[in-house]
Amino acid sequence: MLRPFRLAAALCVTTATALAQAAPPPAPKKEEKAPAETPPPPKTAVPPFDSEEFRRQVMEEVRKELQKAKDEVKQETAWVEQDSQARVQDSEAVEALKQRVNLFQPHGYLRMRGEFFNDMNLGRGADLSNHYLFPGPFIGTGGNNSQSDANFRFRFEPTLEVSEDLSIYFQADILDNVLLGSDPVSDQYLDPFTPLSVLANRRGAGVVNVKRVWGRVNTQLGEFLFGRMGYHWGLGILHNDGNCLDCDYGDTYDRIAFAPREFKGHHLSVMLDLLDKGQTTTGDKGELGRTVDLDTLDDGYRVGLEITRVDTPEEVKRKLDANQWVLNYGLLLDYRTQPWDTPVATTVAGSERSRVVRRAAKLYQPDVFVSLKRKKWRLDAELAGTFGSVGTHQSVEFETLALDPAVATELTRPVTFTQFGGALQTDVALGGADALLLGFEYGAASGDRGAYGFGARPWRSGSGNKQPTAPGENPFQAAGRGDIDGGHLDFSSTDRPHDRINNFTFNRAFNVDMILFRNLVTAVTSAWYAKPSLRWRPTGRKSGGGDDTGFELLLSAMYSQAWFDENTPGLAKPLGLEFNAGITYDTSDKFHAGVAYGLLIPFNGLRNVTSGASPSVAHAARFILAIPF
Repeated sequence: MLRPFRLAAALCVTTATALAQAAPPPAPKKEEKAPAETPPPPKTAVPPFDSEEFRRQVMEEVRKELQKAKDEVKQETAWVEQDSQARVQDSEAVEALKQRVNLFQPHGYLRMRGEFFNDMNLGRGADLSNHYLFPGPFIGTGGNNSQSDANFRFRFEPTLEVSEDLSIYFQADILDNVLLGSDPVSDQYLDPFTPLSVLANRRGAGVVNVKRVWGRVNTQLGEFLFGRMGYHWGLGILHNDGNCLDCDYGDTYDRIAFAPREFKGHHLSVMLDLLDKGQTTTGDKGELGRTVDLDTLDDGYRVGLEITRVDTPEEVKRKLDANQWVLNYGLLLDYRTQPWDTPVATTVAGSERSRVVRRAAKLYQPDVFVSLKRKKWRLDAELAGTFGSVGTHQSVEFETLALDPAVATELTRPVTFTQFGGALQTDVALGGADALLLGFEYGAASGDRGAYGFGARPWRSGSGNKQPTAPGENPFQAAGRGDIDGGHLDFSSTDRPHDRINNFTFNRAFNVDMILFRNLVTAVTSAWYAKPSLRWRPTGRKSGGGDDTGFELLLSAMYSQAWFDENTPGLAKPLGLEFNAGITYDTSDKFHAGVAYGLLIPFNGLRNVTSGASPSVAHAARFILAIPF
């Protein structure tokens, strides 16, 4: 914009210079008489003024300045063109990079985990149904009470961002918890019939376990989800997706869901889950090209409605930095139903009707959670329940019900459910950069008064009363006095039939310890626990200005007790006191390593009432190496 003014100024300066050089000198003033002693200066001849030469000089200077200005304009024009091309190229490169990054976002982790167990059976032997607290060891020579193993998993869960409003999610486990050292392949033999596995140098082929694939569509009305997906709610005692580095389980549902736009900070979601499709077919020779459901009446469904008020991580950080309260909460209402069932599949055309069982199952599962946070304090709590009934619990076939009403009456007693469970977690940060966390956790799962065994493995046949079974069914016994676990239903009881299941079972992905509930009982049920803990990270945490890297020390102690004496193998409420200690190490590029040790001091609730043997102390150790991404 200033170039014309620069050019005009240059012309003015050039013209003035030329005029100054070419113009004749000014006429001298009229001389005054000088003193007699000073002689007058000699007169100088004035050259005549040449107008042609003056014009030529002016034009030459103007030409030079014009050429100089033109060269500068060319240079600046070329620079602008180059910069514009570079900007276009950079913009295209950035857009292509954004498309590549957004289209494929890899996530997941690589994990190796080792375990060591000692005396996990507590030296108590088997119960009357010949079951142990923990499987193995079985060779039993030289006082062998130890077991060790290591497993491996590569979890790959990428996101395909097709567009801003369309996404596809995927989860697959490669070598899913494969036991290291399993599937040995060897070409060496002691004889033609006996492979010598100690010379094995190859492994059997691994597997890829595709677990979840689902899509997301963002519309003007809300968000639409469909496919096979994981599900997590609250703390995870009822629904837990198992997406933690040390998890083995996880809830996966075939779901269609819709979540409208939020209203005053609240989110609403409606879910329809297909739990079971019953009898299916692909045709006589697979000619249908797909699996087809034979009947809708044997399908199982879950309908869920959730209402939540949950802040985003950015909103939580902003409120905590401003020393404000963060209150989040949610309400979940589940309804599960299945009118009929075909538990035994058949491939014989026309015989499907004989396999039908009347379930008449209606179950309601309400769940509520609340999360309260302040600058250095946190409290999370969840309370859930299961209520309802199942009309027929055994595989009593449709034809049996029609042909033998007496047997039908005995085998189709309804089963009721009245279960409660809850958990609370709280901690407070102390020290600089929130380096120290003092925590406390409490959990409780209702028991089943009048039933024997914990109830975490109801499929296990116990030492109690034999149950009525349909013709051709294998005999089944309810859990008996002193059994570790088994079925709680006892319709053959002489005093009063036990036709209810009231023990709430926590989701198996909700881990609270290393030995008792995780490995011996296999889940929190029929008991309560209290667990104080301490976590110390010298480098601090992000919440207090640290970086969440380096070492962290973890210490905890947990006391647990059953609600009813008869729910334990020792017929006593106290279960034990467990101590866990561990240390982890995290780097800035997300490498994670950890080692932990657990010690269980069992109480009378875990003794063997048959032999009278007191339980002994159990030990466990675990290490984990992981690369999350």
